[in-house]
Amino acid sequence: MKNWENRATEIAYLLNPAFCGRIIYHAIKTYQQESKRPMPFPLVYLILPMVLHRKTRERIKSITQMQIWIQRNPEMLIGFADRAQSMVPITNEAVEFLMQSGIVTLTNNAELELAQLFKALSTTKYTNDEIKECISKSSSVAKWFAKAGTVETIYVSWGVRP
Repeated sequence: MKNWENRATEIAYLLNPAFCGRIIYHAIKTYQQESKRPMPFPLVYLILPMVLHRKTRERIKSITQMQIWIQRNPEMLIGFADRAQSMVPITNEAVEFLMQSGIVTLTNNAELELAQLFKALSTTKYTNDEIKECISKSSSVAKWFAKAGTVETIYVSWGVRP
């Protein structure tokens, strides 16, 4: 990962830790609401490659089970593993931002959960339609994860290895 001053301006603006952290925050929040447990840490690495990729994001529907959705949209797996791998440093920065800000904590079982005393982030404040869609789809992805089974099952379904 390049230092901030060495990154292309567009990349620095689009993939900044606060924006990516907001997307991840909403996924963690929804996962906790759906499953009544913290989100397994490895799942965080799949959120941004799904939500920030426009073609994938536009097709995500949480009402369809994840595995069925993948069977109906196999072309969405093309290049996904490479996208996921390239997003690891950006995801790490976003999670680090959330943890340093006291928004998210890491449990002893390597799970991410919202901090107890943190006031919820708005889904609509300081947003445009595309940001709202990213936040909404991150919640849809979290619903998939909450119902899809183990971390291993989810990773295999998307064709990636932890």
